[in-house]
Amino acid sequence: MRVGARILKTGIALILALLVCHWFNLQPPLFAAIAATLSIQPTVYRTLKHLREQMEANFIGAALGVTATYFLGADPIIVGIVVMLVIMINLRLKLENSLVLSLVTVIAVMETSTGNYLYFAGNRFLLTVIGVFSAALVNALFIPPRYEQKLFDEISKTGEKFSVLMRTLIHNEMEEKVFREEKEKIKSNFKTIEQLYDLYTEEITKLRKVTYSSQKKLVLFKQMISVLYKEMDMLRTFERHIYSSFKPGHYLFPLIQSQLEALTEYHKNILLTYNGILKTRDDWHLPEEILQENNRLLHEFLTLYPEVKNTPQEEDDGQWRHLFPVVAEILEYANQLERLSKLVHTFHTHQGEDE
Repeated sequence: MRVGARILKTGIALILALLVCHWFNLQPPLFAAIAATLSIQPTVYRTLKHLREQMEANFIGAALGVTATYFLGADPIIVGIVVMLVIMINLRLKLENSLVLSLVTVIAVMETSTGNYLYFAGNRFLLTVIGVFSAALVNALFIPPRYEQKLFDEISKTGEKFSVLMRTLIHNEMEEKVFREEKEKIKSNFKTIEQLYDLYTEEITKLRKVTYSSQKKLVLFKQMISVLYKEMDMLRTFERHIYSSFKPGHYLFPLIQSQLEALTEYHKNILLTYNGILKTRDDWHLPEEILQENNRLLHEFLTLYPEVKNTPQEEDDGQWRHLFPVVAEILEYANQLERLSKLVHTFHTHQGEDE
């Protein structure tokens, strides 16, 4: 079983909160432990934002709890009404992410109807603050989240899966059921990639000075993701046209196969270049052999058009209609890869200019 950084940080934050309560003899430490457990966030920025929201929400909960207990008592009906009121106020102030701890504070404050209400509320509020601060401190200092490598790894992994699916599709090597299952897995990968991109954007823009280099990286990663979306579009188009309408025995089929394999390999090499495994090329344009094969594919496709090959419309087999979206996707895929290659080339050749 793998223990991730977030699980580890949650445990450390819990330990820290309990230790602070022990050092200062604060009772009961349960509330600090609950607050620490619920307050670990994926980024430092979200931790600080969560900290502010928790302070606001818990102050609202503590204040309403004390006021209601002092004037109305702590009967179950009163507690229920106060809880509903706290929920409505938190939702109105867009503090819904802090609702749980706010409600815990309300219930903790109103659990007794005797004694010093202010002291009791202050104690519960302090315990919650200790838990939230413990989580913020651990998240900021212990194994700070680094999403750049996670994002790149996920993009590379998804690109490899696309390469395999595309190759098996054009060679008709995979069972249809297995193919569709693998395609669904890739779709779920897109959600992970978009989430990681959002977290990475927060990581480099919210808590530090935005440099020219960081801006270039954001654009570069966005283009990496755009290429993946283009591959998904291409996969759908090929699945729709290659075997349902387009005969694999057609003389253009081997050219399409070889060109797709060359482009997916080119995509892999671009990612390896960004990662520093391959040397940066002197030229970011499409390799000459790929460019020539693109031109050849386009030329051969145009010869299928009835008016070009002087074939009467009624005698045309209509294959060019199904080839058109296939060829268009290949050419657009090549254009997207060339743009990505340009961004990677620019990033490496101008790296460190604003460091």
